[in-house]
Amino acid sequence: MTKSKTLSLLFLMYHIICISQVKSSSSYQEIRKFYENKALNDESALPDINVFIKKAKDNKDDRALALGYRDAVAYSSNIHAKLKFADSTIQTALKTENNDLISDAYVGKGILYSFNLKKYQPALDDFLKAYRYSLMSKDEYLQHKVNYHLGNVKSYLGYYEEAIGHFNHSINYFESGSKDSADPNTAYNLKKGYFNILHQMTVCYQNLNDFKKSDSLIELGINLTRHQNDFQLEYSYFLKCKGILYFHRNKPNDAIYYLNKALPPILKKRDLTWASVIYFYLGNVFITHGEEEKGIGYFTKVDSIFNEHQFIFPEVRKNYRFLIDHYKKRNNTEKELHYTKQLLKADNIIVKDFKYLSKKMFVEYDGRKLENEKEKLKNSKLIIVIIALVIISFIIVVLIYRHYQEKVLKKKYIQLQERLNIFKTELQSEKKPYEENVLVKKQVVSDEKADELAKKLAVFEEKNQFLQKNLTCKKLAEQFKTNTHYLSTYINEVKGMNFNKYLSELRIRYITNLLNSDRKYLNYKIEGLATECGIASRQNFSDLFFEINGIRPADFIKMRVKELNNK
Repeated sequence: MTKSKTLSLLFLMYHIICISQVKSSSSYQEIRKFYENKALNDESALPDINVFIKKAKDNKDDRALALGYRDAVAYSSNIHAKLKFADSTIQTALKTENNDLISDAYVGKGILYSFNLKKYQPALDDFLKAYRYSLMSKDEYLQHKVNYHLGNVKSYLGYYEEAIGHFNHSINYFESGSKDSADPNTAYNLKKGYFNILHQMTVCYQNLNDFKKSDSLIELGINLTRHQNDFQLEYSYFLKCKGILYFHRNKPNDAIYYLNKALPPILKKRDLTWASVIYFYLGNVFITHGEEEKGIGYFTKVDSIFNEHQFIFPEVRKNYRFLIDHYKKRNNTEKELHYTKQLLKADNIIVKDFKYLSKKMFVEYDGRKLENEKEKLKNSKLIIVIIALVIISFIIVVLIYRHYQEKVLKKKYIQLQERLNIFKTELQSEKKPYEENVLVKKQVVSDEKADELAKKLAVFEEKNQFLQKNLTCKKLAEQFKTNTHYLSTYINEVKGMNFNKYLSELRIRYITNLLNSDRKYLNYKIEGLATECGIASRQNFSDLFFEINGIRPADFIKMRVKELNNK
């Protein structure tokens, strides 16, 4: 580094320290001015928030510290960081014994679970804690805010009547507050809350099959949001509900019109939860009215969203029944099996996240199914015998296959152990540096430089320098003070492989020897082993281990532990 660059760096560091000291001596409000107008999830606000948090810690001011952590939740973009800061907010708020702060802290974490992660059961737990503390608060806005979130999450979980009770309790507060508040931000938040309550009440009434009430709420919502630019997302929610209503009334053209009109703003906001519902109903409309291929296209979009977010509404579950039946009719067993697995995966998520709805859904489904099948199964004991035989046959096949796999693994393990035992002998039998140079001197440079490179590679291997992360041929050439082309050609000619293959072999050989010689590494996870030998990706490590050793790392560990335990 040149002298001028060093001076510039020192000046920059001094400048940063001075700014931090000035900010730390400012009041909390002055510090907040540096970031309070930035967009949510903008992490450029975090350095100033850290100054705020440090000041609160230095002053032992738990109230300010809780507010600082709450700001960190708002401006962090990573959900894991948000959850960590949310926990810190709760812990610090509890120390203050301030009911308002504690209630608000639990609301903040509940919103992360419900809005960001779509985990409604833990969200409900946090909102219930917030509710208990809000009962001891005099802040009317906080009380209705908690009540609104309780209704919101209960509507998602399928407690529709309870949710409507919460919404009825707070709807007048949000509606009148949005008109009477002098503060534009408060008025905006209250109006947004009011529109969301109308939307969720519409969803609840639709699921309760009370289409008269849902229809009137839809029309009210559309009329209130139609010409308001700040609430186009809410407007699209009501259009979506209107499209679903027309589907239930068997008016396909109207359903398609409103569902398609609702979709763009929802996709623009990346609200894929409601996008999947729209795709599901569009698929239903086309399937019901004979355009099966179009319908299947929309159902596959629902599946894509499910794969990306691992979340699905219970009402959308039937999406997979359509896909399974479609491919069953076409004798496409591969697709039928795929979507059967997807349905099972969806059911597992629904059972875990929507306990009430899943119980009700499966009871109703099983009840109808049993009623329809009762007469058919009266005299069908033979079916039970056949099923039992199929199950037994399947178990036998699985056992035979497992036995065969065990034999194959054992053989590969023994072969690898033999290679490890003669590894030192193989090293001694490798060509001498001078003989290696003869191979490359015509294509590279002089024997003298080739000898120098051979020595450097020997040290590189002996001192395990190949464990460096993100090592490339260019970086190693710079370390060796040579050019990349010469080093790459040399390794190709002498080692008989390209640089990446050479590096992978060294790393896998290194970690294999550790696994074989040091028992503690047998307790490492695959990610830990990959990191240990300098490979960034778990899957890449597993694939390279298999390619080079002929056995997966998990299988090698299992066999090695078994061998050591037997000894």
